[in-house]
Amino acid sequence: MTHPIPSPRAYPFIGNLLDIDASNPTASLAHLADVYGPIFKIRVPKERLWATNYAVASELFDEKRFQKAVTGPLEQVRNLTGDGLFTAYQGEPAWQLAHRLLMPAFGPLPIKSMFPEMQDIVNQMVLKWARFGLDREIDVADDFTRLTLDSIAICAMGDRFNSFYHEGQHPFVDAMVGTLSGSFARSRRLPLPSSFYAKEDQAYAKDIATCENLAKELLTNRRANPTDKKDLLNAMINAEDPKTGERLSDPVIIRNMVTFLIAGHETTSGLLSFLFYLLLETPPAYRKLQEEIDTVVGKRTVTVDDMGKLPYVEACLRETLRLYSTAPAFTLTAKGDQIIDEKYLIKDGQHISVLLSKFHRDPEVYGPDVEAFRPERMYKDAFTNLPPNAWKPFGNGSRACIGRPFAWQEAILAVAVLVQTFQFTKADPNYKLEIQTALTIKPKGFFMKAKPRNADFLDTAAQLGEAPKAKVQAPGVRGKSDVDKSKLQPLEILYGSNTGTCEALAQALASASPDHGFNATVRSLDEGVSSAKKNHPVVIFTASYEGQPPDNAGHFVEWVTSSSNAGIKDVPYAVFGVGNREWAATYQRIPKVVDEALAKIGAKRLVDREECDVAADKVFEKCDDWQEFKLWPALRKQFNVDAPRDAGGLKGLDLSLDTQMRSTILRQDTLIGEVTETKLLTSPGAPRKRHIGIRLPSGTQYRAGDYLAVLPVNPPALVKRVLNRFQLPWDAMITIAESNTTSLPKGMPISAHDTLASLVEIESPVSSRVAASVSKSIPDEKAASELEEKLQKGNLTMSLLDLLEQYPEAQISFAQFLASLPPMRIRQYSISSSPLADPSVATLTYSVIDAPNRSGGKQNFVGICTTYMERLSVGDRMHISLKPSRTGFHLPADDHSAIIMACAGTGLAPFRAFVAERAIKKAHGGEVGPALLFYGLNRPEEDDMYRDEFDAWEKEGVVSVRRAYTFKPEESHGTKFVQERLWHDREDVVDLFRQDAKLYLCGAGVVGQGVEGVMTRIRSEMTGENEETAKQWVQDLKGDRFWSDVFS
Repeated sequence: MTHPIPSPRAYPFIGNLLDIDASNPTASLAHLADVYGPIFKIRVPKERLWATNYAVASELFDEKRFQKAVTGPLEQVRNLTGDGLFTAYQGEPAWQLAHRLLMPAFGPLPIKSMFPEMQDIVNQMVLKWARFGLDREIDVADDFTRLTLDSIAICAMGDRFNSFYHEGQHPFVDAMVGTLSGSFARSRRLPLPSSFYAKEDQAYAKDIATCENLAKELLTNRRANPTDKKDLLNAMINAEDPKTGERLSDPVIIRNMVTFLIAGHETTSGLLSFLFYLLLETPPAYRKLQEEIDTVVGKRTVTVDDMGKLPYVEACLRETLRLYSTAPAFTLTAKGDQIIDEKYLIKDGQHISVLLSKFHRDPEVYGPDVEAFRPERMYKDAFTNLPPNAWKPFGNGSRACIGRPFAWQEAILAVAVLVQTFQFTKADPNYKLEIQTALTIKPKGFFMKAKPRNADFLDTAAQLGEAPKAKVQAPGVRGKSDVDKSKLQPLEILYGSNTGTCEALAQALASASPDHGFNATVRSLDEGVSSAKKNHPVVIFTASYEGQPPDNAGHFVEWVTSSSNAGIKDVPYAVFGVGNREWAATYQRIPKVVDEALAKIGAKRLVDREECDVAADKVFEKCDDWQEFKLWPALRKQFNVDAPRDAGGLKGLDLSLDTQMRSTILRQDTLIGEVTETKLLTSPGAPRKRHIGIRLPSGTQYRAGDYLAVLPVNPPALVKRVLNRFQLPWDAMITIAESNTTSLPKGMPISAHDTLASLVEIESPVSSRVAASVSKSIPDEKAASELEEKLQKGNLTMSLLDLLEQYPEAQISFAQFLASLPPMRIRQYSISSSPLADPSVATLTYSVIDAPNRSGGKQNFVGICTTYMERLSVGDRMHISLKPSRTGFHLPADDHSAIIMACAGTGLAPFRAFVAERAIKKAHGGEVGPALLFYGLNRPEEDDMYRDEFDAWEKEGVVSVRRAYTFKPEESHGTKFVQERLWHDREDVVDLFRQDAKLYLCGAGVVGQGVEGVMTRIRSEMTGENEETAKQWVQDLKGDRFWSDVFS
């Protein structure tokens, strides 16, 4: 039995027009939802249903039951854009053709190729704002409109609107606003004679003509001055449908040009405007976003490679669109009578709209704080773990926004550059958000002030001039091979691709095939139907689109999942799946379907299906690794093909050296800490253990048990060894070509010294593959054989630099050396202080690694980060970031809880913080539970760290310390190691465990194994259980009463 859909009282003739505030209809509709529930009906003046929560709206996203409806204001926009992609009625032929032809233009590679032009426009805005001065108020929505309009114009159509060089907006903007506002007003008109609206209609027609004339002019100019630029306009002019041979007609091109000029800038400008308002309203989020940008980018130029490395920026953008979807609703129509929420009838052809401002604020999905701007709910796994279809700012299904990748890259770039360059404040500190509505929404009357973070910014701003040209290509794609293809094993490569990424991967694999003994043919999946041959391996690259096959793979998927495909049996195959985890519900669906269907039929899987996430992975790098380490070895083994002669060859970076130019590369400045104290904790001559105090940036917070990560610098002596090995002066400059795949800065001169000091891991152990390449480069056969023998024994534990110093005749270039080093990484240390002592200071306790080289090299092996910290002095600044510890590795919330701590050496660090925190609480009148600390060290006079502090805390009754001296066991009841002392004092341990004590462990892996073994013995002795049962009891404690922080 169906229920009537709730509705406010409607008045004759005008319906519910009085219930809707024309200046802010979204707020009015949200109010009605609060009153009438998750689904309601109004007339304005036509009847419209509205869905406002997840339970109701999520059913509407099933494209088998509902499809996009073009109605209301959007239907009026058709007066301008007609059957363009955004306003076409469902099933219109022009939409289907344009969608097939233009999808590849919005694939990852074309979007990345637009980056330099996007960057050019952003830089124009940055210079404008910097030159304004500190007191100039920036009209946020106005300037973001200039930014996004100029970006879509230059990237998609090759035309510069130069909006930042004119006082007023481009004429297109005024005409567009007039058209959108007019369309919204026309959708609410009362059925009066047309003469009543004559003046408005005249202005409306004039605005439409302005927009159309601009598009016609751009099209005419392009036809008169053709270019080989692979932009959207050329795609519309030249693309031919592979299925029908059709091309887009000029009227269709014009309508879609206008569509992209409107949709390509209006919503993104609103997104950026709302984001900066929310950031200024939410200082913690602003700080975290700024810290991420400073950490990832620092002061260097933002690059296209940074776009996938800013997850908190993306989380902020997602959260902004959750709260303020700039296209605030979309409408669907029922395909046949439909029952939703098990009680509401939606009749065939009836329209129902999703109100995103309420849908995205559903507390059942987003929690009780739905009104808060909290990007963490959209960060990494939190976002992917949302219920399916819970976030819909880009529309639904096949009619979702085709330009989302463009908008996303543009938004991330703009945020990264602006926050890197400026510190923003509200022009009016008391400003509260007002919404301006046309067909989209944006903040009204919002102004900011921008202060350059670098006082000398304008002195160097000329460097922003023209952004370096990014060359986006598929790494590993080679020229023609000189191999005789008649002697090669056949290989069939099939791809399913709408955006061109999978096709590019297929072509890259095909280009490399002859060098690996295979002659490849490349076809779409649909072209590969029924073509499988038993001895011809098949490699498949495919993606999913809203869970459906790509346009050129639907027939193949249908065929391979049917029962009439016996010819596939025994065919060797491999599947490389491409997807985006942001669509968690359908991520990798088609690759999984194809892989499982082939296996079910009896095809032979060569390697496990590979998954590539375009939002997080470097697609071509991941594919290269998959080929090199999985696919080619499997194919060679299956078909008895010899490895290529240059297998394992070492790639070099395409770089140029400049030994004359001298400048400094600025390093990251995020989370700068200042050294407040340093001291040696061990006696002279003993292995060094040290203490360092670090003042944290304002506003940062930590808890006892958290970590501090440090970004180090390689030791000067190590850098000097590299420069000497390659005979480079200390001021040599290098420029890495844009075509390289590397994390190092590209397309700009950088100091070789600074690169070696701060950007790469020189001491990283050399890989077997790189060492094999070194061996092949040694001209002396005896020396080469010696190295090969070491490789075969598997006992090579040195760095690449050590290896080259042992074999100085090796013919390895500096470019190859640099390409073989991993990027510099941060090191994580447990904080050894409590914020209750001083919340602005954190201390670290660390062992300095400086020992003879295990590989027999002349130079000591040194710990990069520990020797870096040892070189620091009071007042020095260092790059740091706070990292929260796992949830359980903090003090119990109840101060009365008993705790047992076990550690060795600098594993004492977090427990110094724990005990200090309890001591401070007790000193201020609080009560604390009993605490046992088991601590392993060498000798009392050598490395009994913080002895005075712990003695005082023992005297105060905060802790009982039980030490084990490895080299003076007579002073620790005959125990040498912490686990032995734990066993010796097991009665006290059992007593505290009976009081529900929590057990914490910090130390090297051997310490962890020893402590777990003793706890097993104690359990067996206490209960009589056998070893296996007692061991399981210990394992079951983990994550509940037993927490460990074990390091290597």
